[in-house]
This record gives sequence, structure tokens and C-alpha cells, in this order.
Amino acid sequence: MKYRPLVVASDGVRAMMESALTARDRVGVSDFVLLENFTSEASFIENLRKRFKENLIYTYIGSVLVSVNPYKDLEIYTKNHMERYRGVNFYEVSPHM
Repeated sequence: MKYRPLVVASDGVRAMMESALTARDRVGVSDFVLLENFTSEASFIENLRKRFKENLIYTYIGSVLVSVNPYKDLEIYTKNHMERYRGVNFYEVSPHM
């Protein structure tokens, strides 16, 4: 199989970066140490709020996992979902127990 290098126009790169920033603004960051103001309690709570709103109940603080009880079934403990976490490194997949 022959691979060709991926070439993206600068407008495509800009759109991809803007999309990533928009997603981050909507769902927060998966590791609190990535927050711009990571020492701010308000930033910490706001990030948790954003992630909770998107049903992302797990968030790292470095190697520590923070969990917020959703008080509902999120179907994140199915066999298929759990298989994503087998044999991968810590930060390769989103935070999970």
C-alpha cells in the first residue's frame, strides 16, 4: 500500500484549528492542567460545568481522575466502549475509569 503525504490548504488548516477551538470552548478540556488559568477555581468549575453539560463526566488533573456523578445512565460502560481503553496509553483516549 502506497501512502501519499497529506496536503491541506492554509484555509483548511485555519478552519480545522477554529473548529478545535470552538469544540474546546463548548466541551472544555480533558485535563485541567491544559486550562489557560489552571490555578483559578472559577476556571476549574466552569470547565467541569461544560464537560458535564456534554455528558463528559471524567476529567484529568495530570494523572488524577475527577468524576462528576451524572445521576443517569450514560451508556459509557458497554463492552464496545470499554474495549477502546484496552492496551492504550493514558492520554491516547478521553478520561475514563
